[in-house]
Amino acid sequence: MGIDQTMYDFDQMQYQTRAVSELTGLIQAKKIPNAILFMGNENIGKKEAAFFFAKGCNCSSKEQFVCNNCKSCRKINAKTHPDILCIHLKKGKKIISISQIREMGLTISSKPNEAKFRMVLISNAELMNVQAQNALLKRLEEPPEKTFFILIASKISFLLPTIISRCRIIRFKPLTDKFIEQYLINEFKADRQMAMIASKTADSDLKKAMIYLDLSTDNESLNWINKRKWILNSLTDIIKTDTCDCISKGLMLSQKLSTEPGLIDDAIAIMKTFFRDLIIFPFHPKKIVNLDFSDFFADIGQRIETKKTDEWIKELFETEKRINSNSTLRLALDSFFLKIITHKGNLIYG
Repeated sequence: MGIDQTMYDFDQMQYQTRAVSELTGLIQAKKIPNAILFMGNENIGKKEAAFFFAKGCNCSSKEQFVCNNCKSCRKINAKTHPDILCIHLKKGKKIISISQIREMGLTISSKPNEAKFRMVLISNAELMNVQAQNALLKRLEEPPEKTFFILIASKISFLLPTIISRCRIIRFKPLTDKFIEQYLINEFKADRQMAMIASKTADSDLKKAMIYLDLSTDNESLNWINKRKWILNSLTDIIKTDTCDCISKGLMLSQKLSTEPGLIDDAIAIMKTFFRDLIIFPFHPKKIVNLDFSDFFADIGQRIETKKTDEWIKELFETEKRINSNSTLRLALDSFFLKIITHKGNLIYG
């Protein structure tokens, strides 16, 4: 059983009752918008809701809202329906290109093959470049008959305002840290402390939390537990070492992280918890994420001013922005760790 199927076991649709209710109301009122924008974190049921909506628009049963047994429902479930078009980020690419949007435009220029309503689903819509978004905008301005668009996004700020204004926005609530933690414990007998750490680091993403704890059956293991310890140990080493020696350690950490660009988002997520814990520990030591590093925070946390930690966190967020803007990964990381060391001043451990 794959990880996505395992995730579905907790019934994401039932968790997203408000969004599902709104979609159901649109179908029952027979008011299908030309474009809908699904907003919310990753892996919280947005894609499942899109297919639910497509089935509801096309189901031929007169007794059930979505029967899952008629020809249309079965084809949508099997991902073989000719009128359900899906655009997503291609493997190895960082953007959804204008060529993908143009190809879709050619497909929808003719009438649907068999659907009452054809769906064009664009996953990670915020990853469309400006040219792709402008090409899509033309389609939204003059939508083909019996065709609706669903855009799935987690960062609305990357979408053109003109696209947003043409969409009906439906928001999906994030999974709580506690929900993910308890799910990992109940379903997989995960260690309670590691379940807590993974859930808080994953930022409401159950799939990511499962991968962190190597609970995936889809060969998606990141060896995250060991990498997390290595990153946190490296950070503590940089903080507790005098300035001269920690420059080389910071640059070494930067070099190692830059060799695995596909994992940099997870590394930054780990670092966010580290700096957050530096601020929280003096006031609420039991509420930190990295409880297994409590001894370090107890020893060094009192020596670091909150203002200094705030500067580190701001710099980490700026570094994340630069990386997402396609800045050179190694240079961005080098700059971050050098600024951490500079801001650290003469703080010496021991």
